[in-house]
Amino acid sequence: MGFAEHPIEWDDAKVSRLWDYYSRTPPYSEMYFSKVFGDRILRRTGLPLEAPLEVLDFGCGPGFLWDHLRAMDSAWRYTGLDFSSDSVALVRNKAQGNPRFVDAHYVSRLPVSLAPGQFDVVLLIEVVEHLKDEYLDGTLAEAARLLKRGGVTVITTPNEEDLSKATKICPECGAIFHEWQHVRRWSAQTLTERMRPHGFAPRRVQAVDFGTQGPLAHMIRLARRMLRGNPGTPHLLGVYQRT
Repeated sequence: MGFAEHPIEWDDAKVSRLWDYYSRTPPYSEMYFSKVFGDRILRRTGLPLEAPLEVLDFGCGPGFLWDHLRAMDSAWRYTGLDFSSDSVALVRNKAQGNPRFVDAHYVSRLPVSLAPGQFDVVLLIEVVEHLKDEYLDGTLAEAARLLKRGGVTVITTPNEEDLSKATKICPECGAIFHEWQHVRRWSAQTLTERMRPHGFAPRRVQAVDFGTQGPLAHMIRLARRMLRGNPGTPHLLGVYQRT
């Protein structure tokens, strides 16, 4: 078959291949948003880090938020969940045996095999921009199912991203794709509108710049600003309460 340019059709296998590769391959493994800015995200949630909250890191990747929570001596009890088996293995290998680490779960479909209403907090850090329609509402419904009533979901996502500026092409097969597998653009309004039908009320939704922290963070921030054409507020932080 000859070469032909075509938009990639993301499916579970392709997504898993991409993130398995990123999770084990420098420099990608060093550029996860949660690795560079995770401590700032956690502090900006306004949630008490000293309280023994049951927390689910939904789309945990290699567990960078766990690294930050441990470094901050947080009392949160951490459970991770991811669709990349390589990422889940990395989390388990480094966190096993810590009394505040509950488990990390590899999942291939929703709903997951976790009991309803067992978490105080569900973290969706850099997740919702990756989800096509057939997965998005299922993920938000699952977050609502897993939360206790009155529990909180924390979301970060690029703010009004220009997806075309991070588009790449595979010179072998012709697939055209966003290099970070983003499939949708969000604003504070569209995010809140999508959350409401799942029983989430906005506690705080704002555009933020998490700032720089060292030369790598500075490089990432400049690259993200250039790609998104939105230099003042490159990210959204949404804190939503389950009603």
